[in-house]
Amino acid sequence: MSDANAIGFEFIQTLSDELSKGQVKLPAFPEVAMRIKSALEDPNMSTQQIAKLVVSDPVFSARLLKVANSAALNVSGNQIKDIPTAITRMGFKMAHSIAVSIAMDQVMNAPANPVLATQFHKLWQHSVTVAALCFVISKKQSRHPNLKKNRINPDEAMLAGLMHDIGKTYILTRAEGYPALIEDPEALEQVMYDWHTGIGSAIIENWEFDEAMMNVADEHELYDREPFIAGHATDLTDVVLTANLMAHLIEEGEEGNEEEHLAEWLQIPAFERLGLDAEAISEIKDSSREEIDSIVSALG
Repeated sequence: MSDANAIGFEFIQTLSDELSKGQVKLPAFPEVAMRIKSALEDPNMSTQQIAKLVVSDPVFSARLLKVANSAALNVSGNQIKDIPTAITRMGFKMAHSIAVSIAMDQVMNAPANPVLATQFHKLWQHSVTVAALCFVISKKQSRHPNLKKNRINPDEAMLAGLMHDIGKTYILTRAEGYPALIEDPEALEQVMYDWHTGIGSAIIENWEFDEAMMNVADEHELYDREPFIAGHATDLTDVVLTANLMAHLIEEGEEGNEEEHLAEWLQIPAFERLGLDAEAISEIKDSSREEIDSIVSALG
């Protein structure tokens, strides 16, 4: 066994022990983002009250205005310059997503190790691309019978897309203590793939999100999965699962074999449940590109 493989095995053993004993050293949700998150979840809070809280955080204020004026939300082209109007335009759920995106940005602060810094950047860009696709898929497919029966809020879908790979963030953070593993990209990638779903679900539970969001982290790589709630035609995890695969194709660029991917995707039940046939996928990937790019830019 090579040194890198031995270190990788040791790392996996540590993760396994922590998970089985419930001792995962979970990252804390940043304080400012937690206050905003709690306020947005309070049904008694008014737009003006939320706005006062938001203004106290210049980073959140700037990100909020950027999203409100993005092509995805600003169809009229009228620029918004104040926070209350921005919140009114986007709604509390999307404002909530922005708070989480900033929190995750803080959690993903690039480490000193350049290999990990590159991994974090790549992971964050993937997360915001998945988030944008989740928003567009749930909105574009809202007329499909399954989504009429079990409506999926586009803003909630965007939040799920942002958080689906949070387990990889934790693994990369912990990997700093295992230099030999960092120097073996394939071994590190395998560890992340094998362990990110269970760890991500534990983190989301710790951050006090609901069970549907935990299910997203836990099952978005299970292509033969069934909807989270028995009897439901589709669910949030289906949206993230499909968006995750489509994001990988976008990230591959010209190197991606679209026909080959489409043939594989159309065999996956989640695509069928969401009404994502070849025509719908092409519409989302190509015709909605400006909308997707505007969300990626605003979140990232």
